[in-house]
Amino acid sequence: MTVQRQYTLPHCNLVLEGLSADANDPLSPLAVLMNAECHLPGATDTTLTGGREFLDSLVAAVSRYGQQLLSGVPYPRATGAAPPMVEIKPGDLPYHHHLIVQQRPLGEPINDVNALPPLDIQLTTVQFYDLMEAVDQLLADTQTLPDMKAQFQAVSRRLVRPTEPMTKRAAPAALGAAALAAAGLALFFVPLPEFEPTRPESEASAPAAASAVPGDPPRADGETGAAVASDGDGLDRLEGAPAITDAATIALLQSDVTQRLQEAWADAPRPSGDLAYRMAVSEDGDILGYQYENDLALEEVDNTPLPQLTFVPVAGAEPVRERVAQFVATFTPDGEVRLESTETPTEADASEADTSEADAAELPTLEDKVTDGDRIRELNSDLYDSILAELEPLSANEDLRFRVRLTEAGEVVGYEPVNAAAGLLANETPLPNLVTAADSTANQADFQVVFTERGVLEVNPWDGWPQ
Repeated sequence: MTVQRQYTLPHCNLVLEGLSADANDPLSPLAVLMNAECHLPGATDTTLTGGREFLDSLVAAVSRYGQQLLSGVPYPRATGAAPPMVEIKPGDLPYHHHLIVQQRPLGEPINDVNALPPLDIQLTTVQFYDLMEAVDQLLADTQTLPDMKAQFQAVSRRLVRPTEPMTKRAAPAALGAAALAAAGLALFFVPLPEFEPTRPESEASAPAAASAVPGDPPRADGETGAAVASDGDGLDRLEGAPAITDAATIALLQSDVTQRLQEAWADAPRPSGDLAYRMAVSEDGDILGYQYENDLALEEVDNTPLPQLTFVPVAGAEPVRERVAQFVATFTPDGEVRLESTETPTEADASEADTSEADAAELPTLEDKVTDGDRIRELNSDLYDSILAELEPLSANEDLRFRVRLTEAGEVVGYEPVNAAAGLLANETPLPNLVTAADSTANQADFQVVFTERGVLEVNPWDGWPQ
């Protein structure tokens, strides 16, 4: 039977109409949405209408913008991503907000050349809060669309800009260096005492000081990492931090960090020589600290993206307890960024890495393809339903893209990550559990599976929809 739910506030009226789960029970929840209407009195005379896609996009946009508005931390959309059906952006004034709704016929893509221009509705803060309250009431109502859940994601630490500029943070170090230089100049005029030093034999055989950076090998001049870490930015906090030794994880971090450094350094001034920095990276790709490896790197550090991309904790003196990987980043005069790992994996780590690489190896070239358009559409729908049935909230703060291969019978024979984040978080997705030992000689088809940062699942044929 048809059921209607209404959430009314002074500046927003959200009306949902659909079918109940049990036609014989008038108290059964609304399980299938047929139509959703959003009235915004005082903001627009147009009634916003749509189906489940419109409602999901509206809930995601309101939740995400509300989180941004309350926390003060912006969450930019991924570069090159298509605009969602509903989007909210800040206005020119602090109390103005723009609700943007894409207009297109049902089933047509957003970037269709025949699509109408998007609706741009200006909301005041009071009107937006009423809209957010209506969405909150909908999500809290267990009798309406029980499968709809609010999906909040923590903002990546690398999106939080430091509260103090680099010059202010460097001021205490500069003042300390000036005081040290003055003290050294004063002590220069003090005559040296005359004595014959003696050294006990027990001290002569004492072991060298431990390295302050985990896994840091001794330098050629006999110094250890403890001496080097004192002139860096945060590496002195890494004493005792466990090291990442898995070769596959190190390779994925190396690719991800290299790409971010290269993009951030694209328009920076070019140095006269190589700039080398030793840096530490966490398992989720955050740069925790760095230190200079040559004199030119110390002079040109403000021209590199390292001060902006390095995560600065609130309690800066606290030691790092999470696992880290160390790299040497080299910025060349040609505009290239090279990242080399300082970790030498053991034989056990190398064997485990070979196994991991074999599991995540690239799919072979697809020879025998499924050509029936109707069957490809059915496989796409079945794959979407299979993944959605086991999907749980992910910890990703960017899109995870995979290439997934199915046989004509619908069996998943393999997958490969398309970006570094997908390789790091593949085990959080349902894909590893869906792979079966199917017949490798059967006709097969590839599909692109995307787990977006907004928590939306997207599945499309790899070669595009058949005509």
